[in-house]
Amino acid sequence: MTTTPGTEIIELETGVFARLHEGLTNAGIIVGDDSALVIDSLRVPSFARDLIRDVRHITDKPIQYLVDTHSHWDHAWGNEEFPDATIIGHENCYNEMIDVEWNEQWRESVMNSGDAWSEEAGIVKITPPNLTFETSMRLYFGGRELHLRFLGKAHTAGDTHIHLPDDGIVFCGDVAQDGGVPYLGDSYPDEWPDTDDRLVGLPIDRFVSGHGPVGEPAALAEARDFIHELFAMLKAAHADGRSVEDAAASTVAALTSRYGAWRSFDRLEESLPAVYAKLG
Repeated sequence: MTTTPGTEIIELETGVFARLHEGLTNAGIIVGDDSALVIDSLRVPSFARDLIRDVRHITDKPIQYLVDTHSHWDHAWGNEEFPDATIIGHENCYNEMIDVEWNEQWRESVMNSGDAWSEEAGIVKITPPNLTFETSMRLYFGGRELHLRFLGKAHTAGDTHIHLPDDGIVFCGDVAQDGGVPYLGDSYPDEWPDTDDRLVGLPIDRFVSGHGPVGEPAALAEARDFIHELFAMLKAAHADGRSVEDAAASTVAALTSRYGAWRSFDRLEESLPAVYAKLG
């Protein structure tokens, strides 16, 4: 069904697809009566063009909507390739994507990474959503109710969850992964645990995250537990006045037995100083 190397397209329900990209960023595709909706435009325009070509393997209907789960470059820097679509995101996602300094820091980081797409990041035209919401939005699309939910700050300030209640599916961006440690650099440690509680409370059978495999409720609950344990340990260390190095090392050691096999766990310790600084 797909021609892009390293990707797999899974039909979760009739007309609802997860496009998984091994080691990179996932996307979603929903086919309606007269048009299609895409979830996340990926990291740079060439990736977005590959995604659009893969959509064409599924349907020739025009792409009417693009939903950004959040503002991070690997999810939203392909937005410019959807000029005819209404781009939907949370209002905080919009604010982050028009923050010139914030985005230039990301651009510099990506361009200095040495990855295959580094050079292309230098010419991206960052394109924010043109339709935003504050708490929730409903779309009635192809006979389905799509409930776009802001459950609170977590991975970023503007994480959107696309909930299909009748299908028992939620696309949750990078707020939760099945067996993976999310990026923590822009996180909100005081709010993420409560946001995860609300996410776990949604009636679902499967969730599609921004990275990794399609997960089931048990994996979503475990992702919630990880965030609760991680931030609780860091807050306790901070309250005790421990150094950032000691807090990071002891937290990783305590989490290793349960979560040590997760994707990106090996990079957890180096990401914790940025989180610790937010607890001051």
